[in-house]
Amino acid sequence: MMPLEILQNILRRIDRLIVFFIIRPFGLLRPKTTSTPTSGTRHNVDLPGPTMRPLHEFQQEVLTLFSAPCNIEKMRYMSQCLKNEYVKKLQSSTACMLPSFCHTLPTGQERGTFIALDVGGSTFRVALVELASRSHNGEEMTIKHMTVNKINEEVRRLPAAEFFAWMAIKIQDMLHQSGDERMAQNETISIGLAWSFPIEQTGYRGGNIQPMGKGFKCHEGVLGQDLGLLIEQACQARGVRVRVKAIINDSSATLLYQAYKDPTTTMSLILGTGTNAAIYLPVKALGADKFGERDPSWFDRAEKVIINTEVSMFGKDILVMTRWDEQLNRAHQLPDFQPLEYMTTGRYLGEIFRLVIAEAVETCQLFGGVMPENILDRYSLDTALLAAIEEDTTMGCISSAERVQKEFGLLNTPSLAEMSFLRTAVESISHRATAYMATAVHALWSLEHNEQDENSKTSVAANGSVVSMYPGFRARCQNYVANIISANQKLSGSTSEHQVIMQPTHEATILGTAVAVAITDE
Repeated sequence: MMPLEILQNILRRIDRLIVFFIIRPFGLLRPKTTSTPTSGTRHNVDLPGPTMRPLHEFQQEVLTLFSAPCNIEKMRYMSQCLKNEYVKKLQSSTACMLPSFCHTLPTGQERGTFIALDVGGSTFRVALVELASRSHNGEEMTIKHMTVNKINEEVRRLPAAEFFAWMAIKIQDMLHQSGDERMAQNETISIGLAWSFPIEQTGYRGGNIQPMGKGFKCHEGVLGQDLGLLIEQACQARGVRVRVKAIINDSSATLLYQAYKDPTTTMSLILGTGTNAAIYLPVKALGADKFGERDPSWFDRAEKVIINTEVSMFGKDILVMTRWDEQLNRAHQLPDFQPLEYMTTGRYLGEIFRLVIAEAVETCQLFGGVMPENILDRYSLDTALLAAIEEDTTMGCISSAERVQKEFGLLNTPSLAEMSFLRTAVESISHRATAYMATAVHALWSLEHNEQDENSKTSVAANGSVVSMYPGFRARCQNYVANIISANQKLSGSTSEHQVIMQPTHEATILGTAVAVAITDE
């Protein structure tokens, strides 16, 4: 008698085959039939199925297509094209290259204890941060106490008054837990806010609320009202006296964090689920219309300004796409909206991998030609799987093969040939992502530097799961930037030495927000 477990596995496989051939999700399989009008009637016309070919042949094609743009000469050209786009958008764009109100970088000598708030899509963090100055190497900034509060669906649905009251309660709780004496003495406490949602910034410490998305309701009824004032009023109602001294986004906070530690910092890069970058540039590099209506005194003080680049939006018709990128783009809610992001970030690397696997199953009999169940759903592959495959150095990728078998629900462990294909696909996808991100970073660097200038060092504050945790990503990105600079120097005959260092950061949003409070001139 057949063991029960084997029988159940066979039945599950039959179920998957039935679902696979009935549903056939968009973008994965070519249709076997189509309807063609002929003489007023419609007939089903059988089309040939996908052409089968050896897996190793497809493996070579994947490697070739993804590695082709990673040639340094092509990267130099793409960097120049991106720089031209940056310059254009610095003059006139309401969507990207947006100047903040932060015109000062920290000296590194700022001291004090500050409250930093970080409101994201799933958590609200409240931290008591102590700044001790740059001279305390390794201990310049310390989180003395922090609470992490989950933002669940119930919190997301809270109307404005209740949501900001909830925030005030969490701020009060953290202050009580930390034993901050300012609470007992009824002092006004300065706080900074990292707000991960749209806002119409009206000053260093103020901004009007915009629709938030992600299921939040707290903007309803208060659109256009000042965010800082709403928080202050909610805290006042709880008997907590606070003053919002800075409102900032995560890319700017990350730049300020690293600039407090290292004075050569003028850029930041966020690369996780999505991507963004900030850069510190002269005010005169931007068109006058970019600044909107600002007090003339701001321009009297500001020589440079931190710019939110929204770099994810660049790259259309510049960055080379494969057919899998085009599939992803066509099926996206916002095609062409964030070209760089669609080919470099944690949200999309797994999806590109999924599309490559799907084609291999269909045309090369990968996994015996049976589509794994979780390949049927878009965005079902996490970038963590790609990282696990890429960092697996065991003979035959035994460790990652077992993970692939488990996650894909395969009856058998993938063969050596199948794991070789998967590893090639993963490395090709991630290495191209590194090259494209390095190209974008070099183009930003070239806005304030030239390979023929005197020796320079630029620290880029790097934050986010992909640039921080994906195996080899940050080091490869830094090397690519160095190689582009070197290639340009050879052409110009320059002998200058330029370093662009990708500095990993820790808790940069919270700590950088505290720095933003410390440098306020209000």
